[in-house]
Order: sequence, then C-alpha cells, then structure tokens
Amino acid sequence: MAKKVPFIKLQCQECKRINYFTHKSKKMVEKKLELKKYCKWCRKHTVHKESKR
Repeated sequence: MAKKVPFIKLQCQECKRINYFTHKSKKMVEKKLELKKYCKWCRKHTVHKESKR
C-alpha cells in the first residue's frame, strides 16, 4: 500500500487567508514551502507560505 504524501495549505501573507491546497514531496518535509501565487482576495500576486491551520 502506498504511503500518504504530506498535504499542506498555503496562506497569503498579506490577508492571511488560505487560498491553495497542495502536496509536498517527502524530501522537503523539514522546509516550509513558500510560493508566489495569485490571491483572489488581494487581487494581486503575493507570497503564500505553508500554514498549520
């Protein structure tokens, strides 16, 4: 049976809303994921970080 891949939420750093859900590779488990993505609430591209909420 396959092992589960870590599932994470990406939170906008300006408005603090959770906009994206994604999976993370097993190699990057110790690092926090940080991507620049579009936030529909801010209506611009912002930095999205991995959140625990």
